[in-house]
Amino acid sequence: MTEDQLAEQLAKTVRVRKTEKVMCEVEAHQSVPDEIAARNQQLILDAIKTAGWAPFHYPRNVDGIAEPWRVHVLWHEEAGKAAAHLRDGLGVTSKEPRLAAGCNALLVVTWLPEFYDEDSQNNSKLAREDQVKRDEEHLAATSAMVQNLLLLLTAHEMGTYWSSGGKFRDPEMFEFLGVPQNERFLAGLFVEYPEMKNESKERKAGAHREKRCEDWIREVNVN
Repeated sequence: MTEDQLAEQLAKTVRVRKTEKVMCEVEAHQSVPDEIAARNQQLILDAIKTAGWAPFHYPRNVDGIAEPWRVHVLWHEEAGKAAAHLRDGLGVTSKEPRLAAGCNALLVVTWLPEFYDEDSQNNSKLAREDQVKRDEEHLAATSAMVQNLLLLLTAHEMGTYWSSGGKFRDPEMFEFLGVPQNERFLAGLFVEYPEMKNESKERKAGAHREKRCEDWIREVNVN
């Protein structure tokens, strides 16, 4: 493949990536045949590792890890348990239990902010401003990693939906999933394997795809 062909393929992947919510009732959560699960799980793990080559400015150095992000992986059985816990354990009546039930894998992406002790004498205004800047860098880097991951999964013809809110960001779900409380939720990526796509699930397209434009581009001419 030539460089031009590679660039064309990458551009195509960027443009065909789309948001689609795939939902079903908790009781309708589907098991995944072993062969399909093994193949797709390896593809997802490889995609996560590759996505982790996203740039980051400041090493976070938590537990000896430079990257400011973490990815917590729930395969289909664990996603089903999460769906049931959301509905039955936490009483969630919004879309999150149905999203977790409708996916074949759920990737919970978090980032690690840097904290200052509010009572510390070293916690000057300048230090707090620097902290905000560093945290913005950590968050931006993690977002770049998530986009890498979405594109890689799209290239494997997997369906994806990036959820950035809801009950998954709450301490109760962190505790249920074993996510450390010093992490901050950024993305719940609900993934559907290509072999598991069928009409038994409810599908809802993203709301903004048809509103996209290119008017936000400005070429700068300095006199």
